[in-house]
Amino acid sequence: MKTQTIHYKNKNGFTLIELILYIGLVGIILSGIIFFTWNIIFGGTKSNIQLLVNQNIRFASKRISYEIRNASNINSVSSNDLCLASSDLSRNPTRIYTSGSDLRIAWGGGSNDCTGMLNDELLNNSGFVSSVLTFTDRSVIGSSQNIEFTINITSDSERQEWQHSQVYTESAEMRLDQ
Repeated sequence: MKTQTIHYKNKNGFTLIELILYIGLVGIILSGIIFFTWNIIFGGTKSNIQLLVNQNIRFASKRISYEIRNASNINSVSSNDLCLASSDLSRNPTRIYTSGSDLRIAWGGGSNDCTGMLNDELLNNSGFVSSVLTFTDRSVIGSSQNIEFTINITSDSERQEWQHSQVYTESAEMRLDQ
């Protein structure tokens, strides 16, 4: 019996199984990279929204505290409206209130019940909703005039990754030595 040796030629290319295996590996690696990049992008967006909400709360709370500390008297306090008397005639009276979903401050030229104000400003940026502004009079008669306020600021977006809400509570006491 005669034996024959068969010499296979070196073929270029991949077999079907190798091709499927390589495509699967590349697909897994690319989907991991895309998922990682997606998380970085939306994580940055969510972080930016949280930063903007915090900045809105910080600005509004510092402005409200400033107005309370520099007031000479409390004209009226309700759950979402504060009317302050000021020794500065251009800022007398000062009203802090909500109008719809906006946090606002008005001052000057009005009467003691805070109607007919000359100036009116928005305290929170557009795109952000102040859903709650609550004032509580914590004054002790004959001792101090103290107002506690609570602010809830929420980003106004329908997309879940752009939604963030934060509640802040602070108390400010009037400086009566003016």
